[in-house]
Amino acid sequence: MKKINIFVRLIIILIISIFLLWLSFYFLSIKIDSNFFVALSTLIVGFGAIYIYITQRFDSKEDAAKIIIQEIRRAEDIISDYKNTGSYQFAKKIIATNSWNKNIHYFVDDLSPDELDKISDLYSNGEFLDSQIQLIAKITLEDDIKRVSIQREFNIDQQEEKIKSTNDLTIFDLVQINKNSGKLQIEPVPALWKPRLDQISLTLTLIYHSTIVLKLKKIAGLE
Repeated sequence: MKKINIFVRLIIILIISIFLLWLSFYFLSIKIDSNFFVALSTLIVGFGAIYIYITQRFDSKEDAAKIIIQEIRRAEDIISDYKNTGSYQFAKKIIATNSWNKNIHYFVDDLSPDELDKISDLYSNGEFLDSQIQLIAKITLEDDIKRVSIQREFNIDQQEEKIKSTNDLTIFDLVQINKNSGKLQIEPVPALWKPRLDQISLTLTLIYHSTIVLKLKKIAGLE
């Protein structure tokens, strides 16, 4: 759609330019090879180029605002879900894409420094949480694999001896022997990383329903 709009603008500018040149040639008796005609032609083309640049910039700014609004909504929905459930989904990134970093220059005249900082804080904290969530996913997967491996290797006759000498257990495990069932039970210690996630997730200022996003919606033509 944007490509079509740009093409239409080019056609309109071309038609206007030809019309103005035709008027100057026939009604003002300006010769084609005169300096004035060349200067007029250059001026018309220059104004056309400036017009296209400005309109493209406005279009780019509008598109960027729409994408950033969507990214803010998604990030805050995931963080709000954590506040309700106490856990993040490993497969769902908070900041799937970061359009803010490459488009912030469009909004420096529309938002105050404090408002710009709040958006930047949301993105930076979201990306940090994503990195921690991926690290937790890796640790828990390795822990689960190790737990299953140890359960298979140990038998009831050699459990106590091997438990004393093994270096395979992580700090996230608490080893218990259930002699009645004859199985090695390895139970995880309560997650050590949750307070770290809480510290950010529960204190982060959400902005989707603030005047900041309202301004972005006006720029995007959604208000």
